[in-house]
Order: sequence, then C-alpha cells, then structure tokens
Amino acid sequence: MGRIPVIIDTDPGHDDAIALMLAVSSGFLDIRGITVSAGNSTIDNTSRNALSILEHIGCGAKVFKGAERPMLSLLKPSKEIHGGDGLSGTTVKEPAGYAETINAVQFLEDEVKLSEEKITIIALGPLTNIAAFILAAPELKHRISEIFMMGGAVFGGNRTPAAEFNVWQDPEAAHIVFESGIPIVMCGLDVTRKCGMLEKDIERIKGSRGKACILASEIIDFFGNSTGNREVIFHDAVAVTRVLRPELFRSSDYNVVIDLDGRYTRGCTVVDTIGISGGRINAEVVLDADREGVSSFIAESLLRIDGETGRVSC
Repeated sequence: MGRIPVIIDTDPGHDDAIALMLAVSSGFLDIRGITVSAGNSTIDNTSRNALSILEHIGCGAKVFKGAERPMLSLLKPSKEIHGGDGLSGTTVKEPAGYAETINAVQFLEDEVKLSEEKITIIALGPLTNIAAFILAAPELKHRISEIFMMGGAVFGGNRTPAAEFNVWQDPEAAHIVFESGIPIVMCGLDVTRKCGMLEKDIERIKGSRGKACILASEIIDFFGNSTGNREVIFHDAVAVTRVLRPELFRSSDYNVVIDLDGRYTRGCTVVDTIGISGGRINAEVVLDADREGVSSFIAESLLRIDGETGRVSC
C-alpha cells in the first residue's frame, strides 16, 4: 500500500509537537506540507515552533504560514496551557530555516489542484486555514479525501463548559468546514480524554536519550503540569493515531452543527446523537479507544524516531 498524501494543519503547541513526531515516524504518510495558523499561540510563534520541531527530528517538510487570527474575532492564545511561546518548558532550538513565502491557503489550493491523488488533511488546530481554502476554491472540495480533525466534543468542553478550544477559537471556520460536504472524522474530547498516557509508556519515553524522547519528556513535565490533569493527554497525537491505527477506535456517524451565537454555548459542536434534527450526517465522531493500544503506539512512534524500534524517513 502506498503512503497517504497528507497536509497537516497545526498550531504548535505541546501536543501538536507530539502529533507531528508521530506523523513523521509512521512511514505511512506522504507529508506534502505543514500549514500553520495562530491558535495555541501567535502565528509567529506557531510557525517557528513547527520549524523547530521538524528540524529537531530531521524532517525537511515545508512549513507555510497561514491565518494570524480567527475569521471574525480576535485571537485568544492558550498561554495558561502552552506558555507565552507555545512550547514553554522545552529546550528545542530556534530554527535555522524559514517558512515558505507562499501563504498556507495558496499552498493548499495549489497542492490539492496539482496532486494526482486526493489529499487527506489532518487538522490539529483552529480550522481557519481550511475554511479559507474552502471559500477561496470551492471547486476543489472534491479533491479532499477526508479531514481528520482534533476538536469538538459531544459532551462538554475544555475552554468553556460547552466548547472545545480549537472550535471555540474560530467557530465560523468550523461551521464552514462542517457544512462543506467534505468527509470529516471528528476526534474530540470524548475520545482524547480516554487516552491518557500509561505510566509504563511514559517511563519508556523518559528512559530514552534520543532527541524525540527528550523533547517528549520535557513536554510531559511541562504540559502535564500546566493542564492541571493527573493524566498526561496528548489530544492532537490521539487524532494522528486515529489516522494511522483506526482499529484502535470506535466511532459513529452523526449530524454535527456549530453553535455560532449562543450566550453560553458559542463554539459548541452540537452532535445529534438521537437523530432528532433531520440534518444530514456530516461527520464520523470518534467516541472510544483502546487506551493501552494508543498509549503504546505513541511511545513506540517516538522511540522509532530515535532509532530504537526501527528506522524512519520523512
């Protein structure tokens, strides 16, 4: 089986860093480019972080800067979770390279148009870049195979009682994506919260002195403490795992709409689990996972980058 052609849209972010390392380590993804938006931090920080992470693990994938803010509102970075620069607590170096001169949305349009195969998008941040692409080139929607996204929730949020951070950051963009007709796999808080890293796998990561595992260990120490959770949950890495190891997950198909104007529920992904709305099914919603399998896969992937469980190519 050939490698899956993908574009990864992200806003690094600690768990984005783990997710990018998983994607690179798999060998199953043909990474055509990394598009970056503001989200966890400013666009300058998130693009720099993407470059630093890729250089750290020796991956030459190109980085394209995109949206500096949500479509209709101001950026609200997650400084309390990711620190001032998005990767606080890590010793990853400043990048030697630079983002490409072409804008992320133009790159999406060009790559999707010219690719001989349909493109899969892995979306790990706010959906601003993807929505802008859909608005700019609606005639290319059919060239997107699927959008695997980390975001949303059936039950409860993490930025407000009702809304998950990535969707809450730019609800209008999420609305455009969910109404686009492109197949969506929504890997939200319902499943990611069930995928905390197991202690035995954390010990394996911390026991390695390879570059990927050292960075992951620093992230575990900072990110785990900053979230206030007893468990370390790499939300974005769970979404990438769903792409690579679908047999570890359980999902159902639902109609999902985005609340744009609720006083208490703006940014909520309203999932019609009882089929009462009459709306079309527009998303596969991931609900459960084999926690041990996911945790082990994340650890194995990081160790693979460091050459302990096999070779990796980017």
